[in-house]
Amino acid sequence: TLNGLDRYDGLKIKNFKQKTISGEVTPENAEMNIRFNQIKLPDGTFDGLFGRQISYTAKNDGELWLIIGKSNMASGETKGKFSVFVR
Repeated sequence: TLNGLDRYDGLKIKNFKQKTISGEVTPENAEMNIRFNQIKLPDGTFDGLFGRQISYTAKNDGELWLIIGKSNMASGETKGKFSVFVR
């Protein structure tokens, strides 16, 4: 649950050793403005922009960050509850 997406939140995954990562952000309110903005890779670089779903092939093992936030190009509520599923 976030009280607002004026800042970015991230999901840190330590010691990621798989080839691919996928996930989905599911808000309680379907009109909520929320998405995966970027992924931070083990080498410190970033990739993105994404939507509510992500599927990404990682080239290296290590720490990944899935960065979640609002889209500045979209409207919609920026406060509310949501779930993040990662596979």
